[in-house]
Amino acid sequence: MMFRSYTFSFEEVRPEIPVLMEYLQIPDSESYVLVAEIVERTFDELKDSKEIIGGYRLLDCPEVNVKEGIVNGSSGCLHTGRKISGYMQGADRIALFLCTAGKTFTELSHAYQQNSDFLEAFVVESIGSATVENAMDKVQLYLEKEMIDQGKKITNRYSPGYCEWPLSGQRDLFAYIGDHPTGITINESCLMQPIKSVSGIIGIGDEVRKRSYGCDICNSTSCAYRNIRKKNQ
Repeated sequence: MMFRSYTFSFEEVRPEIPVLMEYLQIPDSESYVLVAEIVERTFDELKDSKEIIGGYRLLDCPEVNVKEGIVNGSSGCLHTGRKISGYMQGADRIALFLCTAGKTFTELSHAYQQNSDFLEAFVVESIGSATVENAMDKVQLYLEKEMIDQGKKITNRYSPGYCEWPLSGQRDLFAYIGDHPTGITINESCLMQPIKSVSGIIGIGDEVRKRSYGCDICNSTSCAYRNIRKKNQ
């Protein structure tokens, strides 16, 4: 199957203020007033964005080897580590996904940093992070609806760089995804461009299930999935 893609307007995936406050680590509405003007200005600059795009490629999954920490897809194996391969148990297919909020966030942030406007840059970065996760939530929902129609279930989503899956796993992930219209690339350090992008794997099968993210036993304070977990509680 070729890469299935979806494009979103900023209005469709714009972060809600309470969620954005979580990303900004703002404790109360009184403190939010300090950045509200920056948020509104950023929202206005992004309202006509046509760069928010995401999607997935479906691959058969003949084997999941939890002991070796490997998920075998029809294009090759992904060394996800034991934790994520355990979450993939029961999968007979996998969806490899990409999603980006676009390069505008990076350009705005860099412009603010060059002017030493570091608060503004931080706000833009936070909006970008929340926006791409909202967009990916929609992509995952489309996948779930497609699979429900086929009598299948899906897992939660997992990305290289999290849950013991090395960031270097991006190389195989992008190789197995192949051609795609998102414009996302990786550099020699396996970091994605545009920066506000996500990638990863979702399991599909009769017996798979959405397990809670293991945030209670993980010490990372910057994990994207900690924010997803909070948002869905």
